[in-house]
Amino acid sequence: MANTPAPHGHSSAHRKHTNPVLVFGILTIATVFEVVVTLFHLPQNVIVPILLAIAFVKAGLVAAYYMHLRYEKWIYTAIFITPALFAAFLIFTLAV
Repeated sequence: MANTPAPHGHSSAHRKHTNPVLVFGILTIATVFEVVVTLFHLPQNVIVPILLAIAFVKAGLVAAYYMHLRYEKWIYTAIFITPALFAAFLIFTLAV
C-alpha cells in the first residue's frame, strides 16, 4: 500500500493554499505604506530605496501567488529573482 500512486491530478505532497484575501490584504497594506512614505516628504535618496524595496516585495508576492511560482521548482524562482536583484543592484550603484 505504501507504493500506491496518488489519485489523478494530485501529487503525493499536499500543498497548503494561501487565502487570496490574505494576499490582497498584504498588497493593500504595502500600497498604503507606499503612499504614507511619499507623504512624509523625505529626501529623494531615502524615499527611492524604500519604494523600490516595497515594489520588489509586491512583485515577488504577485509572482509567487498569482503566477503560481510557489508550486514550481526552486530554479524558476531563482530565474525570476536573480535578474530582479541584479536590476536593484544596478539601480543602487548608478544612484550613488
